Formats: sequence, C-alpha cells, structure tokens
Amino acid sequence: MTAFITEESKGRPGGAPEFLVYSPKNASQIRLYCRPSFWRWAVIEFNPFATDVFANQIVLNLTARKISVALKYEVASSTQFVFSKRELSGNAENEILEYAEKNDIQCDFLTAQCRLEDQTHAENLLCMLSYINKFKESLSERNLDSALRFVERGQDTIQGAVLSLQERFPENAGGLLFELVRRGRIAITDVQSKRIRGLTQIKVVRVGHE
Repeated sequence: MTAFITEESKGRPGGAPEFLVYSPKNASQIRLYCRPSFWRWAVIEFNPFATDVFANQIVLNLTARKISVALKYEVASSTQFVFSKRELSGNAENEILEYAEKNDIQCDFLTAQCRLEDQTHAENLLCMLSYINKFKESLSERNLDSALRFVERGQDTIQGAVLSLQERFPENAGGLLFELVRRGRIAITDVQSKRIRGLTQIKVVRVGHE
C-alpha cells in the first residue's frame, strides 16, 4: 500500500505526557505528547517564516499502522514533518522516508529524550511565550507598531526596552516586546545559549537586512 496522509488526531498515546498550550500562530490551543516536540513547537512559534502549523492533527497511514505527525508546517515552499521516536517501530522510519522523498517533504525524527544543549533555548522561548499569551488580547498590530517605534529609539537591552515601553504600555510591555521577537522584528543576542535577563542585548531587525 502506498502511504498517504489524512487530517485526523490519534489522541494521546498510552503512558505519554500531555502538553496543552496556546499557539499564537494558530490562535488556538494545541496538544503535544512528548517534551522534545513541545520544545520544537516553541522554536517553530518563533520562526517568522513558518506557517500552517499542525500539531498532532495529521496522520501518516503506513502499510501496517498509522503514525501521528507531531508537527507539520510550511517554510517558504518546503513542507516539514516532525516525528516523535515514541511513534516509530519496525520499518516505519524507512516507509516515512520513502513517502517524504516521493512528496518532496523534509523529515525530522526527534529523540526520545530532550537534548540538554537545547534546554536554555527552549526555556527562553517558553518564558517569552508565557508573556505573549498572558497579554495576547492586547497585542494588536497598532500596539505592536507603536511598541516597535519605542524600541527603535535606541534601547539595546530587554530591561531598557521594557522601561521605555512602560511609558506607553504600563501593563503589557513585556508581552509586546516578546511578540516583536516572535515575529522576527527584534533579535535577542545569545537566545540559544544564555538565559535571558534584563541586561540581555537586543536589536531591531531592519527589513532587508540581516
């Protein structure tokens, strides 16, 4: 049988944890069933070029079983599938790779355990997402455009940017700043390797420039 995909959810595998989170990209809650896919989801949320994100909503039908696609998303003209190792057994990985090659899909197979080298990055992203989701109702395009102008005045640290934003947005300054980071308008120095703090350096990303 030729493998094919269907839009459905298998639900939580027996014995697996469940991470129920709010996705700004989807503007809805999603469920993830292993910590490595939870961390990968956070990275995808902060990729401004990633679109059409599905979390455990797509199933790949193989010869003998169905495999949940932990994360599926588009980047430019490329489709990305992310699988959890807990879903794979027997010849499943080879069948997946055969299907992916025929359909021009890029695949990634997450390890069963989180990699320690990814921990700081994931914790930073999840911390920022907590601020974003707490104030999501106030993160309008108008407020974000206004917030970016405040930061463009020369604030070069998280603390300085938040203090500047609090002049105009006393309650949701952190949410606005981190949403601008998520959308790729502001970059945080060393976000992958150092815990973010007040003195962490930031810079505005100029359109058309790196």
